[in-house]
Order: sequence, then structure tokens, then C-alpha cells
Amino acid sequence: MPSRRTFRTTLTAAAALTTTALLATACTSNAANPSGSGAGGGDAGGKQTITFMGFYGTFQDSFTKTVIKPFEKANPDITVKYVPIQNSSEVLAKLRASSGRPVADVALMDSSVAPTANKEKLFAPIDASKVTNLTHLVDTAKSPDGYGPAVTFDSLSILYNSKNVKKAPTSWNDLWDAQYKGKLAMPIADTRGVALIIALEKILGGDYKKDIDPAIDKLKKLSPAVQTWQPSPDVYTAIQSGDADVAVGWNARGQYYKDASKGVVQPVLPKEGTVTQVNTINLVNKSQHSAAAQKFINYAIGAEAQKAFDDEAFYAPVNKDVELAPAARERTTASAEQQKNQIPVDWRWLTTRYTGWVDRIKQEVIGG
Repeated sequence: MPSRRTFRTTLTAAAALTTTALLATACTSNAANPSGSGAGGGDAGGKQTITFMGFYGTFQDSFTKTVIKPFEKANPDITVKYVPIQNSSEVLAKLRASSGRPVADVALMDSSVAPTANKEKLFAPIDASKVTNLTHLVDTAKSPDGYGPAVTFDSLSILYNSKNVKKAPTSWNDLWDAQYKGKLAMPIADTRGVALIIALEKILGGDYKKDIDPAIDKLKKLSPAVQTWQPSPDVYTAIQSGDADVAVGWNARGQYYKDASKGVVQPVLPKEGTVTQVNTINLVNKSQHSAAAQKFINYAIGAEAQKAFDDEAFYAPVNKDVELAPAARERTTASAEQQKNQIPVDWRWLTTRYTGWVDRIKQEVIGG
């Protein structure tokens, strides 16, 4: 019969073996899913921080105030870290460079670039059982492939400094007016340029799907009149300060700066029509906090967040249950005037041409 000491030693050894086995099982489980991707992946409970890549400046300020802060208050176990970015191309580059261990959980990206990220599996499909507000979106906000939905609608516009410009521009053709020579800011080596090409093709009676040479040629003629292709820090500040008199930019930011500048910055919807720009909100593939990330996406496209953000930042809502304040609605792409003047765009088709078009702008227009 073994002694009590031997018996205790045996129990201790057995406990150690059991602990070792449990640790091994845990390690094996983690190794099988190191990134925590998939529904609920990486969400083990407790306090979590999700990283959100969103646009810089006024967008960040308004989105933090009207979406992130209320979300964190309603979900005290989740903190949202905002990483500001310049544009969708920057998001794409950062996600490509960190695809093995992504640097974000949720990211904004405009609809002309997002399909590329989807194809490269940088983004993951959305779980409709977690993002239940998908059913409340307008049809044009939904992803046909089940990826990130739209979170904002905006439109391309002309901006001008009301102190320096006495007669407001009303047409895209006004950009070529001799009175603006040397006073133009044209930051068009991105989605703004792609949208401008489509608007110019309409003016010229062309079809952007067949040939963009006419629009490129027209922009070449504008090149000598351009003061800067890359205003710093941005086109809205350049117009407000008077460093430039006329520019091309986005309506929502233009409207925001109109208020901030007490009317110095004025956005204009050209009479020929304009192009709707769509920003999507996306779940980053291999996110270690996918359940929390999708909870955030669900909130961002919900009626409460959409109304709060759009009333302040002048984007049009993607949620069909939202009714903007009338004064705000008339200054967004949701207004009756803007809806009447929208130029249809096949952004999915443009995905495979986007880089080529931007390269032509850089090489033939800016560098020509």
C-alpha cells in the first residue's frame, strides 16, 4: 500500500499533466485560428478595442461625435480607435501591406476601390445575422456580393471663394473661364478625377464606357490655368483662405466648410448634373474582433447614427428609415434638385478601370 506522501506526489503529478494538456489544447485551438477571423473570431469577451480606418479632418470630427461616441456609450465593453486616412488608395495600400495581421478591423473605402479589396480578400463578407440593419438600407447601398454596405452618399461639386468670385460658376464648363486662370485648385488624381471625367463625358456627348479621350483632351486644355493639383492641407482650406478661387471637391465637405467659414466657401451643383460618390464600410478580413466590428458596422448604418451624422456632415443617408432635417436634406445629394441631376455611374464596372484612369490623369493632364 503506497504511503500518504507517495499518494500526494502522484496527485500533484497528475494535476500538472492535466494542466499541460489543457494548455496544449488551447495553443492548438489558437494556432488553428490565429487571426480570430470568421463570425465571433477573436471576441473572447471583456473589454475590446476595434480599430477603424476613416477619412481625416471634418469627417473624423463629425463621425467621432455622432457615431463613435454614442456607440461606445451604448457598448461600454467596446472602444473604437480612429485611424485617419487621406483616401481609399491609402486604405488599400495599408491593408495589402498587413494582410497577414491586419492593422484595422473596420475600414471605409469608396465603391470604386472596394471591389478590388473584396477580390483580394482584404475584406470579409458581412454576417447578416449580426448586421441586421442591412435590411433597412436603400437598394443602392447594398452590396450584391454580401460585402460592406454603403455608409454615405455624396456628390462632386464646384467650390468657390465668395469674397473673390463675384459671379458664381454654374457649369463644369466654367472651370475653363479665363477669369479663373491661375486661381484653380484641381486635386483630381483620385476618385474626384474619375467622377469629373464622367461628368465631362456627358457634356461632350460621349460614353465613358467606350472612350474617355475627349474628357482627357479637355482636361489637358485646362492644365495651364491650374494653380495647384495638390492643395495643402486640402482644397477646402485653400478656397477658404483665398489661396485658390475655384476648385473641384465633394459637396458634403464643401457644405461643412460653408458653415465653418461663414459662407466664404460655397459649393455648387453644376447645371449639367453631377456624380454620386459612395463610401462603403467594411469588415477587414482576419479581424481579431469580428463580432465587435460587425456590431459597430450595424450601428453605423442604423437610422439613429445615420440621421445624427448626416444632419451634421451633409451626407445623404443610406438607411431608408431616415428623414433628415429639411434644411440639411436640401444641402445633400438627397435633395430633389440633386436627385434630378445625378449622372448614372456603374462603379462596379469602373473598378477595373479606376487605376488606369487615375494614371492617365497623372501622366497626361498633370504631367503633360
